[in-house]
Amino acid sequence: MPPPAADDLSRGARLALLAVLLLAALLRCWGLWHDLPFSYYGDELHFMKRAMALGTGDLDPHWFHKPAFLMYVLVFVYGLYYVTGRLAGWFGSTAELGARFLFAPGPFLLLGRLVVAACGVATVFVVDRIGRRVYGTPWAGVASALVAATLTPMVVSSQTIKSDVPCGLLMALSVCAYLGTRESPRLRPLAAASLLAGTAMGTHYYGVVLVPAYLGMEALRAASAAVPWKTALWRGALVVLLFIAGFFLTSPFNFLDPTWTRDTFGHVAGSFGLTHGPRDQGVHYDPDTDQEFKPGAASWVGAAGAFFAMVGSGEALGIALSLLAAAGLAATLARRETRWYGLLVSIPCLFFFLAAITVAAYHAQARHLNALYPLLATLAWPGALAASRLVRLKEPLDRAAALGLVALVCLPLLARSIQHDRRIGQEDSRRVSYRWVLAGLPADARILLDDYGPLLNPDARAAARLAARLRTLPPGPFTQHQGLRVELLQRFPPRDGRDLDELGHQWWLPREKSDEELRRDPKDLDMASPLVSRQPRSLEEYRREGICYVITNSLARDQYFPIGPRGSRFPSFIRFYRELDGTRRIRTFDPAAWGGKGPVVWIYDLSQPAPPEQRPLPDNWVRRPSEDRDLE
Repeated sequence: MPPPAADDLSRGARLALLAVLLLAALLRCWGLWHDLPFSYYGDELHFMKRAMALGTGDLDPHWFHKPAFLMYVLVFVYGLYYVTGRLAGWFGSTAELGARFLFAPGPFLLLGRLVVAACGVATVFVVDRIGRRVYGTPWAGVASALVAATLTPMVVSSQTIKSDVPCGLLMALSVCAYLGTRESPRLRPLAAASLLAGTAMGTHYYGVVLVPAYLGMEALRAASAAVPWKTALWRGALVVLLFIAGFFLTSPFNFLDPTWTRDTFGHVAGSFGLTHGPRDQGVHYDPDTDQEFKPGAASWVGAAGAFFAMVGSGEALGIALSLLAAAGLAATLARRETRWYGLLVSIPCLFFFLAAITVAAYHAQARHLNALYPLLATLAWPGALAASRLVRLKEPLDRAAALGLVALVCLPLLARSIQHDRRIGQEDSRRVSYRWVLAGLPADARILLDDYGPLLNPDARAAARLAARLRTLPPGPFTQHQGLRVELLQRFPPRDGRDLDELGHQWWLPREKSDEELRRDPKDLDMASPLVSRQPRSLEEYRREGICYVITNSLARDQYFPIGPRGSRFPSFIRFYRELDGTRRIRTFDPAAWGGKGPVVWIYDLSQPAPPEQRPLPDNWVRRPSEDRDLE
């Protein structure tokens, strides 16, 4: 039995860990119900729709911007929901389940978010395990877990259906398994770590950065004469083989469908400036940062600066935690007992950084770092401990001071996460305008609906137009299963259906293309649905087609105003919004009016000119601070 002091320490650490886990669960579950039964986050809807499409029996996702493992997990969860609903009498067939998904997706959204949130809380627990095993004290685990529990991008990413947090969990589990290779020469921990790394790769492509980490650690073990080189080479080959096996088992169509291999190698070659097509003339464009750049070495310095600026921002680690993690890495590398772990963390971080300035230049965002946040969180303890020892505190005061310092650094993280949870729980302008449209506009009026919401369901007339358009399109990632969707729209017409046409945006392009050009280019067909028109026509043309009302919002309009380098390259959209200002604006939904969130939503009546008292929106109109962009 351990001595009483050690037993008390362990009991206190267990209670502290329980409190941290409860805090992590509270922060993540607080915001899970935001905007239900809707989602205004396109990526979340995309994951959910892909998962339901897989449930039709076609297990090929036909889309490889993300691997498929999370989609397969969602299919399993939705299958359990169907079995439960069938037994409870909620629906009598899979067709009814599909119709419910199309017209009332709230339960599907909540189930998917619960899966991701559970992964987020589990990640906090795994971080605790890593911290206590590496640094030899349970308080190191508690401190590491506290960082992971409160870090805002880890909280935010746990509240939407995305693969960043599940991938981060699997990467943390893989590293935790790899720690066992320090304790035993047996192959089991190495095999488990490699399979989990492959599973992480099947969830999001970040998982690949663990392969050079494990290969490097095995080579260092041989270089230090701990094992023969022959053994190290054999173990390294096992890492690669089991990594590929884990990837294949969790996302098999990355191998079986030639699309991913072709596009991946083409993208990598283009990122280094080795190839380019006639459409880009050697210039790449990142839509998330609105950045055009020449790929190759000339762009690496700027991309590196953008990456470090993002890491140090409040949306990611922030300055204080970045400094604490840097100090912790230095302290970990300085100590002989923990140097191996410092290298184990450094290698994947280095390869992630290299990928962020080459194959994904200017693209990295705070949520992408969920692959590394669990590992970086474990560096807070040695950093804080090193700081406490600078003032020559002795044990156990130095450990108490270190824990206090970590808690102090976590306070602003906690405040920011709470602020985020409160904000996303506010009433969204798109929900308010949705209710008004159903009550305030004639049910038979034809509507042109701009992208980004509010979300409306098409009625039978709109579904018939979709079916006719679908017959003219070539097969592609966004046309798979659309026939089934249209059939369900016609078999189970939604009660809130409206005769609508949708206007999309060319958000991934640096300059405007016509609808015909978009539907001829495989790369454009891979980025967005060709069922939606992405080039606005004149208002007179819309009137001749029978459009009575136009619903638009500031998220759409702000892409082009104030007129800058990007806006000037999309003349059709500039003309469209200026023409709208010449018609009567019958309703404005500004979330600032009720302390809500979301974009400003405007509804125009095309049959009436703008009255004299209606001022057109100025070209320098800018987004209001009340609009929530955290989930974009």
